[in-house]
Amino acid sequence: MRSSRLGAVALLFVTGCSSTVAGAATPGSATPATGPLTEVLGTTELDDAVDGDLRLSDVAATPDGGFVVLMTGDLGGDHRSAVVALVPGDGGLTVGTVTEGAPFADLGEVHVAPDGTVVALAPVLPEPGDPGSGDGGREQDLALAVLAPDEDEPELVRIAADAELGTPDLGTGVLSPDGATLVASLRWTVDGGTVNRLAAVDVATGEITASAPLGVETPGQAVATELALRPDGGLAALVRTDRDAEGDADGAVLAQYDADLRPLGTPVELVDEEESTGYALAALADGSVLASVLAGDLDTGEGRLVTVRDGAVSATAGLPGIGTDLAVAPGGTHAHLVHGRSGEGVGLAAVQLDTGEVVADVELCPAGIPAPLALAADGRTVAATVACEQDESLYRDLAVLLG
Repeated sequence: MRSSRLGAVALLFVTGCSSTVAGAATPGSATPATGPLTEVLGTTELDDAVDGDLRLSDVAATPDGGFVVLMTGDLGGDHRSAVVALVPGDGGLTVGTVTEGAPFADLGEVHVAPDGTVVALAPVLPEPGDPGSGDGGREQDLALAVLAPDEDEPELVRIAADAELGTPDLGTGVLSPDGATLVASLRWTVDGGTVNRLAAVDVATGEITASAPLGVETPGQAVATELALRPDGGLAALVRTDRDAEGDADGAVLAQYDADLRPLGTPVELVDEEESTGYALAALADGSVLASVLAGDLDTGEGRLVTVRDGAVSATAGLPGIGTDLAVAPGGTHAHLVHGRSGEGVGLAAVQLDTGEVVADVELCPAGIPAPLALAADGRTVAATVACEQDESLYRDLAVLLG
């Protein structure tokens, strides 16, 4: 159990956790589809697995049917992390190997390569004398922690510095199908503002092998907060834009790129409202893209699941809450979304994609903060994580297995 340190970013807990191409086949194919996952198979206390005050950051599925959870410290406290293996069984999930990770100092994300290599991404503090240290920015360096299946500790790989911007401060990414490249949205703090670029990062070395501007026009700033690989090798990006030069209102748009990070078409506005926020993204095998967004402001807005096909919004479904992360069942028939608002109930909803109907909604916690989810490699179970509120200042980090 830990005290809450999420502050004003509580509801944005999962932004920056990336998705990949979802669904092994389009609806109606011969691939068996998995229906809504509504049976709670077990709940695991994540805080009990680690020593110290670490917070739940991300979860990912492993090729062997299990999951890994990334727990991280924060900028003002414990600069460390842990990778917790979760093993499915008859009673739900049990904690397996717990590996001490990199000295991460902020929320991050975790990915798993096809060979089982775990790749975590989060900031670390710059070493004395590093380029960019003390430059007036966030004073942190984005880094990878790469844990090979046969290793006892991860290798820390710092993202290489840009010749003009220095080392990136923040970022999100998605692994290439072979696990060798992280396709990423990298962010630098410059003169109080944010510079955002897309990049291909070599996982083994941290070198940037390709880079391109975001290419989204806005009166203020634009930042890609979520990425997903398209089935043709390209990229989909959920982009937060400023509606005005002052940055008083945000708008969520979808931008798409080819395999060389060149823009494809015009960015798509996801909702009609003046203000909107994007949370989660998935690219389907048929080329369409799903985006979970909040239409309106944080207090009164409506959670929606938006489908973009052929460069335009083709469908919109209402959600029971703000869908902060999503995963798509094999066959592309259902999307599973963890949803909630800070301090309110957290649930796992299932949306039938051909009708937009919410066909299931399972409570995960009566009050808490929604956190990332991961669909198992075979699509038969999902691990949904949540910071469950105990009282006004204490939370329990949980992983709930549903099947």
